[in-house]
Amino acid sequence: MSISPSKQAAIAVYRNLLKTQRQVFVGDPKAIQAAKKETYARFMQYKNESNVDILEEKLELADQVSALLRQNVVVAVREEEGSLLKLHIKGREGNIDFGDVAGQAKK
Repeated sequence: MSISPSKQAAIAVYRNLLKTQRQVFVGDPKAIQAAKKETYARFMQYKNESNVDILEEKLELADQVSALLRQNVVVAVREEEGSLLKLHIKGREGNIDFGDVAGQAKK
């Protein structure tokens, strides 16, 4: 039994989106799980869709979401108790002291 090209494309896009989510949200299992759950739900909405135009539109949207996640998500991780957060920005890392900002936000 052969998989149609549109199903092959959907599987490839789905796997790519999950891979992107794992890379972007590395170290945050809750975020990965939430993204995975949402992705699964969105793909299942159209699992019986037969209109090729709609399928292509949704697959393009999934590719755009993947690119958006890779290019625009900033992940901040608190390494230890204190005010320093480690930022992961487009594969680069840097430290920014948010101590004053965090203190003001609590007031």
